[in-house]
Amino acid sequence: MYKKLSAVPVLTLDPYVAKDCVGALLTFPISSGSQMPNTSATIKRLTVIDAAIQDEEFFLHLFTASPAAAARTDADECVRVAADLVLAITTLHIEAADYVTMAGDSIATFELDTAVVFDGKNLYGVLECVATPDYVAVDDLTINLIVEI
Repeated sequence: MYKKLSAVPVLTLDPYVAKDCVGALLTFPISSGSQMPNTSATIKRLTVIDAAIQDEEFFLHLFTASPAAAARTDADECVRVAADLVLAITTLHIEAADYVTMAGDSIATFELDTAVVFDGKNLYGVLECVATPDYVAVDDLTINLIVEI
């Protein structure tokens, strides 16, 4: 079964600086029910939709549980601590050249085959900027994952 997981980072409207977390912790809800022990899934696709058409370069860090506060605070430097390493699934690199403009937005799409086992009902992400994006609306970005469960 495939499921679409979406997160819309709430953006700071002041410009970010390189290596900042963009939009704080992203939560991708897999299950609306109770916690699912040792659930396995495969991340099949990542899509980044940019309504501001800024086509910014990012790193999307995915985790099986919420990382430490220092690793996920909006507009602060994305700092990972040792305890976060055991929670890490993967880091995906989104480059400016990956975007195409469609219907007034830009979109970057990646086909993946990333297996994950997690204990809970969510996947978590942190979006880290490489340059200095300065968005005009708090909801200019949408991050979608297609997951096979």
